[in-house]
Amino acid sequence: MRFFTLLLTVIVYGQLLSQELALNYGSIPPQLLENADAIVRLDEKEVVIDSYRSMKVTHNRIVTVLNESGKKYIHAYAFYDNEIKISGLSVIVYDAKGKEIDKFKERDFLDQSATGSSTLYSDSRVKYLRYTPIEYPYTVVFSKSYLSSDTAFIPSGNFLDGYRVSTKKSSYTLSVNCDVPFRHKEEHLKEFGVQSKKMPKKFHYYAENLKAVEKEPYAYGFRDFAPQVKFVLEKFHLKGVDGKAKNWKEFGKWIYESLLVDQDILNEAAKANARKLVWGVKNPVEKVKKVYEYVQNNTRYVSVQLGIGGWKPISAQEVDNVKYGDCKGLTNYTKALLKEVGIDSYYTIVYGDTQKRDLDPDFPALQGNHVFLNVPLENESIWLECTDQQVPVNYLGTFTDDRYVLKVTPNGGELVKSKKYSEQDSRQSTSASISIDRLGKISAEVNIISTGVQYNQKYRLVNQTYQEQEEHYKDHWDYVNNMQIDDIDIVNDRDTIALQEKIAVSTENYVSFAGENWLFTPNMFNRNLYVPKRVRDRNREVVVQRGYMDKDDFVIKLPEGYRIEALLSAVDILTDFGEYQINMEKISETEYRYSRRLLLKAGKYPKERYDEFRDFKKKIARNDNSKIILTKT
Repeated sequence: MRFFTLLLTVIVYGQLLSQELALNYGSIPPQLLENADAIVRLDEKEVVIDSYRSMKVTHNRIVTVLNESGKKYIHAYAFYDNEIKISGLSVIVYDAKGKEIDKFKERDFLDQSATGSSTLYSDSRVKYLRYTPIEYPYTVVFSKSYLSSDTAFIPSGNFLDGYRVSTKKSSYTLSVNCDVPFRHKEEHLKEFGVQSKKMPKKFHYYAENLKAVEKEPYAYGFRDFAPQVKFVLEKFHLKGVDGKAKNWKEFGKWIYESLLVDQDILNEAAKANARKLVWGVKNPVEKVKKVYEYVQNNTRYVSVQLGIGGWKPISAQEVDNVKYGDCKGLTNYTKALLKEVGIDSYYTIVYGDTQKRDLDPDFPALQGNHVFLNVPLENESIWLECTDQQVPVNYLGTFTDDRYVLKVTPNGGELVKSKKYSEQDSRQSTSASISIDRLGKISAEVNIISTGVQYNQKYRLVNQTYQEQEEHYKDHWDYVNNMQIDDIDIVNDRDTIALQEKIAVSTENYVSFAGENWLFTPNMFNRNLYVPKRVRDRNREVVVQRGYMDKDDFVIKLPEGYRIEALLSAVDILTDFGEYQINMEKISETEYRYSRRLLLKAGKYPKERYDEFRDFKKKIARNDNSKIILTKT
């Protein structure tokens, strides 16, 4: 008996020792620690589709966190609602030596709504673990499993979590135990050495020893190059509603027939009000403006996410009654009002993100996170962002511009590109009158007009408080010491879609003294000083997502008895990436003109040209910071 007891003790101790060794920080290969904030020791995901209304998911994950920045890669959370039932949830925490230091069961997880503060009510919830470590590194073993009747979204296989996180081992398995047709798409697997084993209804993917990826300046976003495999059923279930589609046209038709039909019905009072808005107006563009501005002035954004309501807009009549809605509800309401005044428009689905993100043209599936409205008129196509109370008609900012979107029509879906702004569209013109007195104090009147993408960065200024506006200019011109903002006048011209800024400023410390001479930087109000960091071994293309044009014209008035010792030499730089010119001329004995033009072109370039691009940015920064000497005559 003693022998068997001793043998059992040895076996158990050996298993514990083996586990400690496996989870020991020292067992991580050195190459996986390089440039990493966390190491995914194991990511094992298994998805089983039993029918188009039944999906089981099991996810096991081991993550070693090296520092504060690595905590976000633990992913210790689980979403649930009426269709998603959690069947298992646990976490065990180990120290750097692989010894267990904490354990959590499902009841220990925090439970809260899965939506933001702008959501009025929702049945989507999340259980998550908030863990404060005593020291780094530490390792988290996380397990979750759940059952779902929703099959419109099948969890994808992702083998790298993000920047500065490496992967020791990752696997993804999908089994389809029914006769529902399905499609899949593999992205960037070969580049990362992801292996696969495929059978007609079972797919297995696995990868090992994927090194951490550093973020590179002016590159595509992580999702554009990361390894991924995704699946979609051609017959699916979503929040109690069945769907069937194998291409974008069919997806659009399902959305229209299942989610939009009869949601645009208005009562007679609402219809009469719509007609009253455009009474006597013949121009269709003006009709669109009247309706759109009415929606902006009489509704507000509030999200409602209950069941299929997370995807289906609340009715137009309900929005008219309560005067609020989310992007779906407000877009559908605007569509209903336009319909009543004789203008057709189309509910349009988009991935809203300042990093441009397309609906995948090659992978028809329920995609997107935002909705806006497309209004095709005879001579132009107008876009309406119905959740923003400030943005003008036919203006799209960086959240929805220039990407593939799905226009939903009664005949089906149509994949189109949203509005794109060229460099010439995205213009900032700055003029300034700068006066220097005999003590070196400066007063200036600055006028700025911004359009296109540059308008997007500023149009909200007009509704800020004076103090907020003042802080904006002080931050923007932070290289001007002790700047005083003496006056601000901002006009948002919604007809021309241009922001006009007039700012009066003064400072006593911009000029620096060198004996009897003064040092002065002529570019006082539009310096472009950012130079992307040096990258020794560039891995990805150079990408400029959006181009723009800056034109500056500053008249500098010197005090009597002073002159400029030598004007700045003219600069004229022409490259594939853009253009940069500066020029300085004498107007009179006391007045000089500084003019500047910067064109940055949108485009993508081979990674081997990154140093050229960086050199272009360096030259801009150096010349924008150039100084002149003022001397006494």
